[in-house]
Amino acid sequence: MKDANDLTQGPIMPTLMKLTLPIIATNFISTTYGLVDMIWVGRLGSGPVAAIGTASFFINLAIALSTMVTIGTGIKVAHCMGSGQIEKAKSYIKNGFMMSILLGLLYMSLVLLTKNQLIGFFDLGSDDVERMARQFLMISIFGTVFSIVNTLFATLLNAMGNSKQPFQIFSIGLMVNIVLDPFLIFGWGSFEGWGVAGAAIATLTANILVTALFIMKTRKSEIISNTSAWDSHQMKEVIRMGLPITIQRVTFTIISIIIAKIIVRFGADAIAVQKVGIQIESISYMTIGGLQGAIAAFFGQNYGARRFDRIGQGYRQALILTSIFGVIVSLIFIAFPQQLFSLFLSDQTSLELGADYMRIIGYSQLFMCLELMTVGAFNGIGQTHIPPIFSISFTALRIPLALLLSEPFGLNGVWMSIALSSVFKGVILVFWFRRSLFRMNKQQVNY
Repeated sequence: MKDANDLTQGPIMPTLMKLTLPIIATNFISTTYGLVDMIWVGRLGSGPVAAIGTASFFINLAIALSTMVTIGTGIKVAHCMGSGQIEKAKSYIKNGFMMSILLGLLYMSLVLLTKNQLIGFFDLGSDDVERMARQFLMISIFGTVFSIVNTLFATLLNAMGNSKQPFQIFSIGLMVNIVLDPFLIFGWGSFEGWGVAGAAIATLTANILVTALFIMKTRKSEIISNTSAWDSHQMKEVIRMGLPITIQRVTFTIISIIIAKIIVRFGADAIAVQKVGIQIESISYMTIGGLQGAIAAFFGQNYGARRFDRIGQGYRQALILTSIFGVIVSLIFIAFPQQLFSLFLSDQTSLELGADYMRIIGYSQLFMCLELMTVGAFNGIGQTHIPPIFSISFTALRIPLALLLSEPFGLNGVWMSIALSSVFKGVILVFWFRRSLFRMNKQQVNY
């Protein structure tokens, strides 16, 4: 297949880095969409930031649901590529796109019908903030189909070892978003700007452009077969593979909504601080997300080729890289919390709350990075059911911990609950994967 690279041969570290760096860059670009929106909207005050933060939960839920298709399709394509089943890989790809579009349209329809109830659940205490949240949600939800399709395009190209093309395409989308944001939010000349709605329209436009570019760039390639038909068996396989991760991510989003409900007791400023904090934290999240995507593709192809020795070596080297990065990020968050937050919000109350958030979350960054990288390892070998077991359990623990710790520590108690759960997940997942790797090698020797 033209767009594919063989990941079962050659030196491991250079292969991983060659695949990882474009994915990291792509993830940064995807994250920067939200960062750019937040930087500009932050100038309007904490109310608009809280509105975007509230509406974004339901946008994130769409992406979480889409992993049922994107992750499963990516894993099956990687396995097929590793075992040399090219035509089967093409069939998985076509079925993946059909399911993605259907899922996006269904979710968009559901949100449009229930938007008032969804925003009303948070009881934000301000009619103006609720109005802006509904406005942002209504516009952004139209981009759901495009976001899901874009994620699938990137996942598939990564699974085939071609991580440069998604980076190039998302870069163009980012540039468009950067140019449109200030114009549509604040206006120019006689055009007064649309505020929060302008931010949503800028991102929607960029997403549509990215989808168009992906279609144009892959139209003449062999990524999508013209002969493959609707295959219900393959669809079931993809859903079975992706469902555990989807359950995990949907549960995580729902838990985040409940945590936000607890945070809102401390005022709209607290919600705005959490939203900004998540955007800053996403820098480390998306960086390791790049390594996670590379590990999943690398392990996937080598698992399909039964190269378990390369999987073990790859995991050990990825563990070292992740640990170094995690420690550096932790130190930055702990040492420069207020400086980081001042890029987004300027009022003193928000800066003080934000500095506390960054310091507390900083202590968990190493473990969060270890968790994410190891999830990619489990995905690559097809054991997608294991990470959700631990992730759901310890993420759910945030709710009672937040309620318990917020009594003596106030809002900081909520941040502590998030940090502690990340520590637990990181330690246990690394231990469990090493255990799984030992069993896998033992089975190969016995075989």
